[in-house]
Amino acid sequence: MKKIIISLAAVLCAGSMMAQTPEEKAALKEAKKEAKTCLAEAQKIKAELDPKIADKSATAEEVQTQFTKAVELVQKALDTKTIEDKKLGETYQLMSDLALPMNNNMIANASSKQPFDTLFFYNNLKTLTEAIHKELKYTKPVSGEYGNEAALKMKRLNLASCGVYYIYAAQFLGEINRPELALESYEKAMAYKTTYPEVADMVNIPIGEAQIAYYAFHTAHNAKMWDAMDKYYEKALEFAEGAEGTRQVKVMSYLEKGDTAAWAGYLREQTLKEPAKNTDYIQMLLAYYQKDGMDKMMEYADAVLAVDPNLYIANYGKAHVLFADKKYEEAFLVYKKCTEIKSDSYDSWYQCGLCKYREALDLNNTISSIKNRMKAQETLENTKKLFGEAIPFFEKARECMPDDPEKWAYELKQCYTVTGNAAKAAEMSKLVGE
Repeated sequence: MKKIIISLAAVLCAGSMMAQTPEEKAALKEAKKEAKTCLAEAQKIKAELDPKIADKSATAEEVQTQFTKAVELVQKALDTKTIEDKKLGETYQLMSDLALPMNNNMIANASSKQPFDTLFFYNNLKTLTEAIHKELKYTKPVSGEYGNEAALKMKRLNLASCGVYYIYAAQFLGEINRPELALESYEKAMAYKTTYPEVADMVNIPIGEAQIAYYAFHTAHNAKMWDAMDKYYEKALEFAEGAEGTRQVKVMSYLEKGDTAAWAGYLREQTLKEPAKNTDYIQMLLAYYQKDGMDKMMEYADAVLAVDPNLYIANYGKAHVLFADKKYEEAFLVYKKCTEIKSDSYDSWYQCGLCKYREALDLNNTISSIKNRMKAQETLENTKKLFGEAIPFFEKARECMPDDPEKWAYELKQCYTVTGNAAKAAEMSKLVGE
């Protein structure tokens, strides 16, 4: 008995909730009347213009003006929320049948490079795809001679073909400086198969999701929409043909924002991940860290070398720090490794010679303070020896740049003079114009 009482109470409660006041009933009746009137007017517009479209006597402007008005009437009817579910299929069919000719006209204009309203094209495209989607959702297929299966198949084809139009729309919107809508349109293109699963196996978008993300990334960059850039970056990198340009733009964006710390952090992450593919960036970062101190530069060079011990630019950077700290013997060994990695490097051969040369000069400067004559003589001989050891490295530098004596002749003249080779010293003097 208790269960029956509860059930009756529920029925009475539901009944009281569903009860309408006379005012509400009147408003509902008026809304239904408005919906019916709007749909009838939209049907009338379509019926009057369809024959002219069929015999091609209707202008594109006439179609757009009249059918836009009709679409607005259908939307107004839908907004009343009084159309029964069983009528929604034919309502959305009416809307899609109005939007489709306008879409076709604008696609034709775009193909023939004729002007058209880009914003209208995009908004109508959204109306069209949603209308077909809901038409298919609410329309029950009917087979047989008088069925609708052929018509629904055609609508599925129409819906499937619209995916690529969102890419066109995005590009058009970018051209008129509407990047936010362009990105929205790219997003719709990427999600098209998910949004419209009923035609997922029929959609033929000629470029992949990665390439669409690439376009979106660069659109966001041009508009300085940094968050959107971040959103599309990883996917855009999957477009191999544009990956290098995408990485470069990403790096540039940090500087455009004035965030050098983030720029350095991003480059560090990328260069340590794949040093060999990022040698230009490694060179940039070495220079950046050098401004903060040689210890910073050395730490970064060592970090790169821990990943790739034979990377030329990182070894050269490390040798540069050692040379600047006057650790000539250590610097020489690293510069020599650079010559083994890159045998035609003038800079590496020259720096090897310069390490010996500077070491010799430093040692020579100590001779005057040595009291012991034998020790002083021994130091002098060691100095001459170091100058002599520098010669083959300067000569290798000469081989790399034979037509530019200013880059090696002076040092060679000094070395040949100290080691007693007067003829060679004279040759070098002549080359430097002395």
